[in-house]
Amino acid sequence: MTRNDDSSPVRYVKTGCPLDCWDTCGIVAQIDGNTVTRLQGDKDHPITAGFLCSRGRRLRDRLYSQARIQTPLKRKGDSWQPVSWDQALDEIAYHVTSVLRSDGHHSILHAFDYGSGTILKNLNQRFFYQLGGCTETVGSLCWDAGITAARYDFGQAKSHHPEDLMNARTVVVWGRNVSVTNIHMIPFLRRAAEAGTEIVVVNPIANDFSDHAAEHIAPRPGTDGALALGVLRICRDNGWLNKRFVTEQSVGWDELSPLLDAFSLDFVTAETDVSEQQILNLARRYGTEGPVATLLGPGMQRYPGGGNAIRAIDALAAATGNVGVRGGGVQYAEREVADWIDQESIQGRKHADVREFTRGEQADQILAATPPIKMLFVTRTNPITQVPNSSRLREAYSRIPVKVGVDQFLTETAKMMDYVLPCTHVLEDEDFIFSTMWHPYITYICPAAAIQGDAKPEWWIFGQLANRLGFGDQMNQPIHAWMERALAPCEPYGVTLERLMREGTVRLPVPRIAWENGDFKTSSGRFEFASDTAEREGRSRTAIYIPPSNRGRIVGKAEPTEYPYALLTIHPRFSENSQHKDLPHIPNPPTAIVSTKIARDTGIKDGSYARLWNEQGSLVVRVQISDRGHPDTIVMESGWWHNGSNVNQLTPTRSADLGTQTAQYDCSCAIAPVSRFETVQATTANESQENL
Repeated sequence: MTRNDDSSPVRYVKTGCPLDCWDTCGIVAQIDGNTVTRLQGDKDHPITAGFLCSRGRRLRDRLYSQARIQTPLKRKGDSWQPVSWDQALDEIAYHVTSVLRSDGHHSILHAFDYGSGTILKNLNQRFFYQLGGCTETVGSLCWDAGITAARYDFGQAKSHHPEDLMNARTVVVWGRNVSVTNIHMIPFLRRAAEAGTEIVVVNPIANDFSDHAAEHIAPRPGTDGALALGVLRICRDNGWLNKRFVTEQSVGWDELSPLLDAFSLDFVTAETDVSEQQILNLARRYGTEGPVATLLGPGMQRYPGGGNAIRAIDALAAATGNVGVRGGGVQYAEREVADWIDQESIQGRKHADVREFTRGEQADQILAATPPIKMLFVTRTNPITQVPNSSRLREAYSRIPVKVGVDQFLTETAKMMDYVLPCTHVLEDEDFIFSTMWHPYITYICPAAAIQGDAKPEWWIFGQLANRLGFGDQMNQPIHAWMERALAPCEPYGVTLERLMREGTVRLPVPRIAWENGDFKTSSGRFEFASDTAEREGRSRTAIYIPPSNRGRIVGKAEPTEYPYALLTIHPRFSENSQHKDLPHIPNPPTAIVSTKIARDTGIKDGSYARLWNEQGSLVVRVQISDRGHPDTIVMESGWWHNGSNVNQLTPTRSADLGTQTAQYDCSCAIAPVSRFETVQATTANESQENL
């Protein structure tokens, strides 16, 4: 322990970041007296290596924010009344009992996601399963289509250890904006580039790393599948396939190969807006200049053909011999991590009767439900701002008689609740964190701060409710006992709770090179260009191309359409989903990035205001003009919300082709300048959610 003076001890506590992110950073909290004064990266973390992004550093600001809820709140008309924990829990338990008696457990909806992904959050779900079951939200707003694609092709989504990028001759960063969503990948990419590896970025919009890439390919949004299949055809026609892999380690090539005939160079160029030369360059890289490591991101799955786009890229990498080799791999997620953590022992879902609503389509499912939803619990998510067609979800939630939210702030969703229960912050908690998105490390979360106000851990909240409902013994165990249960599968390999607490971050026994032994987890034991599993689940046996349904313009024609531009509502740079960096003073209006071409077509000026609209709604935006990326694309960050308005007023409730996944990137819009007077009126419309 060090001191900054004789009376104020300074100490340092290692902990971890729980935000829904690829990186799960190690954090060192500097504590002066009883106050966390600074957060910095843990230099001993093998992946994040001492760097903490701005979102992680702002965890301290959220800890001490004046906007934070510090006592239970109960709705009283249009205002909030602070109440005691006993009153809030007694009344909520009464409502649970009443709904169970009158309508059964399926009339209780638990809407949750992974805004905080620590292991003990699984106890939230355990509570509802102990009721006999519930209705709960499942699926994904971002990545389930890709997870399903990898399951069909490989048997599971796996990644190489990040250090293996040093063995790649080329790294193709396809649909992953590493500088925003995976910032700790950048040092690995830079070291590889310094050693001679070439970086290629495939993304409709340019990003920070595009400037450092050997090439940036900007396909029209939603056409990645056509690009991948066209590149694969060139590799096939030129004899650039790895015959040993195709004949000995895979099945189904004979089914996929004839389908490639439709993807001529002329067709792919017209469909994707990618030049012939760039398509040929990409084919040469995969076919003759390997090993090629392919890093996939979640953006390209948010289309009607998003899952098949991933399958097409999987097939391209596999057929050219870039799977199961050092410096290769199709790296989208690291789901093998989950095999080493026993989450079921905490959740206890095995014998529960659960009705499932999808996260993206829950609004329509709530409104049509039989038995009806009579009570709603929302934990670890802010769906009113994150789910497509937010106006429809607001309508659905408004019809539920009793609503309970667990949160730290009065988010747009929390404002709709009848009770808001304040939960603790990660710096006040003890837990551990892991991610199945990228690397194989788990990190211990050590409490670093005194609990603010009367906030409570979520496991305490649901344990107290369980006491009132008669099954407290199933919920109230020492938290170390729960953590030890979760770690039981990896204890024989030396990964214990005691070691995790001592070292802070521990690597799980996951191979460094995915599929190096050629033992795939498919039913055939091989990579599957044609999948029996996909066929059984009602999907195409092979990768196919499904074009975006909102095509903007017609390929090969200049015919105007009502909504000519693609709208991408991307992950925010400085916020984590809806946890906006400027909370509680979120600016109005939001920013829309438009191309010089769009600005020229519409008369919009940089820094001016414009109206952005489609058949679903409208927003007033502040314009930022950029020459980078696809010229017919408008980009907005999804984390913005303000007084009842958010960017998901414009996104549709569509599903991707694979898994349970939304397709909110399949969105077209129009844009036009507005006068200063119209700006004032339209900004008010942002807040009142008026549609055209």
